[in-house]
Amino acid sequence: MQGKRMMVAMVAMFTVMALLIGPLGAMGADQTEKLIEILIKKGIITKEEADSLEKEINKEETKPEEKMVKQEVTPKEDWTKKIEVGYKNGAYIKTVDDQFSLKLNVNLQGLFNYDGLEGSPNKSTFRVRRARLIPSGNAFYPWLKYYVQLTLEDSVNLRDAYVEAAYFNWLTPRIGQYKVPFDREFLTSAFNLQLIDRSMVNNEFNLGRDIGLQVSGQPIGDFLDYRLGIFNGSGANQVNVDKKYMYVGRLVFSPFGPVPYSQGAVGKPGKPLLSVGVAGAWMPDLKPGERKSLAGVLGSTQEVPVMSDIFQLTSDIAFQYQNFSLEGAYYYRTIDPKEPTKFGKQNASGYFAQGGYFLIPKHLEVAARYSFMDPDTPTKVDDNKRKEMAAGVSYYFFGHPLKIQGNYSFFRTEASPHSLDEHLAQVQLTFAF
Repeated sequence: MQGKRMMVAMVAMFTVMALLIGPLGAMGADQTEKLIEILIKKGIITKEEADSLEKEINKEETKPEEKMVKQEVTPKEDWTKKIEVGYKNGAYIKTVDDQFSLKLNVNLQGLFNYDGLEGSPNKSTFRVRRARLIPSGNAFYPWLKYYVQLTLEDSVNLRDAYVEAAYFNWLTPRIGQYKVPFDREFLTSAFNLQLIDRSMVNNEFNLGRDIGLQVSGQPIGDFLDYRLGIFNGSGANQVNVDKKYMYVGRLVFSPFGPVPYSQGAVGKPGKPLLSVGVAGAWMPDLKPGERKSLAGVLGSTQEVPVMSDIFQLTSDIAFQYQNFSLEGAYYYRTIDPKEPTKFGKQNASGYFAQGGYFLIPKHLEVAARYSFMDPDTPTKVDDNKRKEMAAGVSYYFFGHPLKIQGNYSFFRTEASPHSLDEHLAQVQLTFAF
């Protein structure tokens, strides 16, 4: 009897192994049943033992199926469901939880320029006026933002690079390199201008870019905005040359809601938008030539011949409603030399007024500007009074990002024995996405 049971066990074992190796080696389910029937007829196993053996075989056959079911209900995680790619004011890629994002903008401007300066040969040229690559976004948290702007038109150069923490609407610190928060016209991107160039007076009084720390916010609603900053005072991509810094503060009141830093009523606002801003800047002990890259005219030794204290003040206004827009500003500057100069302390001032109207809403606009300045300096070199009159027409295919502009500007410098005149004609295409 023991030998018989051993034989039954061996038969069952070999049968099960055959099933596991792969459907019974070369046998199917029908062949398995025939094998069991033969074993019963030969008296090797009983009917009860055959039923028990069949149950064991069926149990083994179901195990691989169970494993397959388990694999099917636990598929691999699809990482692409955590990433979003698209376009919204720039091509972007971001995580769906908003922890990380990268937006990329490419901004280009091509210019044709015809310049007729009295007493000099007329000049004309095509040029790539601006070519910018701008990555921006957030990292680690939705409110921790970064912004970088690279200049490509002449050579690769860092223009902006900063990080800001916009966790609180009323207090947003920013550190890095960016535009000094002084006047509205310069804070407006060159790609969002109503005329091809900023005003002549702005080129004299803007404070360019610098490296420093700024806090800004809207403490009592979006109708009041402030910016306070401390900067090296040496310009973009420059370290501080001493322990003195430049201090700047700007305050903007917008009673009907914020006015975007964008010239012209491109969006045809349905309600009046008004913004009034004031700003001041203090630069103690500024050295001759200390301000260098992208820092305005105060780096010139004709403007600052010796160590001087510099104080600047500006007030600006912007208005937009329906198809009409108006913008203007007043500038004042004092250069107080710390060493003796021939002309001593000098005050400079200037202003501009600019308006535009859409003949075809959102598409065809005409605009004009008048500006004047008296840029007195301690050296009295190139400090003659100047004025500018400019007019232009712009066609907006897709707002400021895609437009073509044509401008004519007339400049007069009051000089002795007679004034010096300059005529400038320009055509510019803006392509930004």
